[in-house]
Amino acid sequence: MKPPFESVLDEYTPMIHHIINTLNIYKDKDRYVHEATIALWEAFCSKDCSKGSFTSYAYSSMRGKLLNHLKKEVRWENTHMFVDEMPETSTDFFNPSVGNLEEYTCYLTEKQKKWVVECIIKGKKLEEVAVQEGVTVSAVKSWRAEALKKLRMEISK
Repeated sequence: MKPPFESVLDEYTPMIHHIINTLNIYKDKDRYVHEATIALWEAFCSKDCSKGSFTSYAYSSMRGKLLNHLKKEVRWENTHMFVDEMPETSTDFFNPSVGNLEEYTCYLTEKQKKWVVECIIKGKKLEEVAVQEGVTVSAVKSWRAEALKKLRMEISK
């Protein structure tokens, strides 16, 4: 007969805090305690006494779940940018009504200007521009490469 989970939780609470300290988790400790408690519950429900001691199984289950949670959090932070972290850029260049666009694109060919207007200003994908102009995606990519090269040279002057 299994002991009630509450007694198991009381017994393994120091282990939870030990794992959290070992992993150097100092932010949102309550959330990680909760994650470790869930892992302990899952280990408690799926334990098989014939496969070894429950203590080592619980330890590895909790530690693994916390490591997975840390990895997910790091991945999320790397892929998401907060508004206050975004670099401030001038939107005048991207606003075609400002008139600065012609100043930068006067050195470009017509096809390169089409790439700037369609992809940068209007936000279309390369494939959409290729279909619209009746050319291959590779051709639009070459327009982009040459346009970027010329624009970088012009801006660096």
